[in-house]
This record gives sequence, C-alpha cells and structure tokens, in this order.
Amino acid sequence: MKMTKLFLFALAAVVGVCLSAQAEEGLTEAQLAIAKAGPKKMRLMVAGFGTIESMTQVDKWLGEQLQSQTNLEKSPTLSEGDKLTRPDLARDVVVLNWQTRHLEYLRATTELERQNAENANLLRALRTKVLTDAATRYVPLAKDYLQASLSKQAGKLIQVVDRSNADMGLVEQAINGNDASAIAGATCILTVALGDREEDSKTITVNGKGTQVKTTTFTQPYVGKVRDTKGNVLMAFKGTAEWSSRVNNVVKSEVADPARKLVESACEQIAADVVAFFTTTLNFKVKVPAGADEDEVTVMVDGKTVDADGPVRVLAVEHAIVAKLDGCKPIERLVVIDEATPSKAVKLVFKKKPAADADDDDDAKPAKSEKPVAAAADE
Repeated sequence: MKMTKLFLFALAAVVGVCLSAQAEEGLTEAQLAIAKAGPKKMRLMVAGFGTIESMTQVDKWLGEQLQSQTNLEKSPTLSEGDKLTRPDLARDVVVLNWQTRHLEYLRATTELERQNAENANLLRALRTKVLTDAATRYVPLAKDYLQASLSKQAGKLIQVVDRSNADMGLVEQAINGNDASAIAGATCILTVALGDREEDSKTITVNGKGTQVKTTTFTQPYVGKVRDTKGNVLMAFKGTAEWSSRVNNVVKSEVADPARKLVESACEQIAADVVAFFTTTLNFKVKVPAGADEDEVTVMVDGKTVDADGPVRVLAVEHAIVAKLDGCKPIERLVVIDEATPSKAVKLVFKKKPAADADDDDDAKPAKSEKPVAAAADE
C-alpha cells in the first residue's frame, strides 16, 4: 500500500490512496491543479501474454535479431604522405584514387543501410507472426480482446496498447524501472503467464436414433500482474479460462480453435479484475433546501458535466467535484478514492445563499440559461 500511495502522488494517475472529502468551503488552487493535472484515462500496455517458455524464448531471440549492422570502415581521406610525395604531377591521380575509395565506401554504407531496412521489415513481420502464434503467444490478440471487454465495462477510461511494435529489450528495461522511455504514454504494464491447457470430453446419446453429442471442455489457468513504470506491482490476479465446444455424429463440423477462445475467456475475466481494482462509481446523494428543484442541480467532475442521478464511473484517483444550484452556495469538493473501491457515495447538501448574495446574483444575471445536456463521464 505504501508503494501504491507513492505511485499515486508521483504520477497523479491510476490508483488512489484513501477516501476523503474536503469541506464545502471550496477547493484551493493547488487542490484544483492536482485534481485536473493528472491523466484521467489509464493506458495499459500488454507487455506479455503467453506461456512462460514462449515469452522467454521469443523475447530473447527477437532481441538478438534487432542488432543493426554498421560500416566499420572509416571514410577515406587524403594522407599526408600522398600530399608530400606527389604534390604537383600526381595530384590528379591522388584525387582520383581518393574519389574511387570514397565511392566504394558510400556503396558499402548504402548496401548496409538497405540490408538493415530489409531486415527490419522482415523482423516486424516475423515478430507479429511469432507474437500471434496460435499455440503460445497472443499479445496483439489479447490487446483486442481486453479492449473490447474493458470498453463494455469502463467505457473509454482504460485504453490498451501492446508491445508488438516496440523493442522488447527496451520494454524489459522499462518494466524493471530502468528506462520508461520505451513505453512512452503507458501508465501501467500488464503481463500474463498461461499454464498448461487441459480438456475433458463427455459423449451422450440425445435421442432414439442414436444421435450422439460430444461436449469438450477446455480449461487453462493463468496468473498475472499489473505494474507501474517503475516496476512496482500494483495488483496481482489469477484465474482459469474455460471454453466448451459441442459436436454431434450427424453433422460433421470443425471444432473452433480452443487456444483463441481461452485467451478471450481469460481477457474477459482479467478486464473485470482491472476495472474492479482501478475504477469506481460515484453515486451522488443530493439534498436541496425546501422549495428548490433537485432536477436543476448541475454536477461537474473534473470540469465535465455528468448525470447527477445515475452512477458515474471514474478512475480511482483524485477528482474535483463542483455542484451548483440557483439560489444556493456552490459546492466544491476534492474526492480521493482508494483502489479496489466498488463505489463511493458523495453527499451534496446545498445551502441557500444569504438574501443579499441572491439579490446580487439576480441583478447580474441577464436571463436564465438552459441547463446543458449531461455528458457521460468517460467521454
């Protein structure tokens, strides 16, 4: 928990530390800056998703292939001996020899650059093939499945990126806290190790004609963790992916690829764990003075208007909440939310303005404007 708190206040993203609320007198400029400065969206990098053996071997091999070739020869120059021995008569010959050697050097350098570019393109294609291997490695595939599941549960709060186009050696350095530049833009790093896949089949007869249905259930355990860019573990999880297929002896059909189905199942469960840990829902409990209309209350979270009647999903970080109602004092509050908090109730108790303040507001206001349409918190 201590390490998580340091991460919150250092990066102003991803996780919070404790539940608290400031008094209704208003936010200081420093509190507003803290609440609005940090990213309110999480960028989760899928750094590893596969069997332990495949992740280790593939990373090592691809890292070795990324070494570019260089021309070790130095660019030719006119030697002092050439200049002294043939200063006049042989000057043209010396220059011609130098130009010949210089052209050879340029040709060699150009050829190496061409080969490096060709190898880089080949490695990119090979990297994608290896990373998406149907039996062992699923980084880009997991990214798509995770993003689909996270979007359903948390809207646009969590964006998923993968490392398929990044230098794997540099990513590993960043994961260990040595060089975060390799994962620019990511706020957290996800790694998942898959265990051995198992299957269990059962065949039953479903009618008097002898039709048999075979049900095969595939299971695969997984374990993983989410780390910050300093290598600190923020959360760890484990579970078992499961998928079943049914075929009969009447209609011949191909069994779908269980590997991809199990990855999809694992990603759905992982997404639920990530959303439960890194996000929360704000529930506003509004109380207005007698005679005031509760429907006229306007609530903003980090400067965005939200629906005060429904739950608003946000990241578990600091948020600036401002609520307004005509004829009442505005409420300004800084809410700090702890990680793994399913929901947080925020009480908004409005108090009438003094008569003098209310009169001043009425004089300064030319006309009552229409209430803005509430926007979703994650847009």
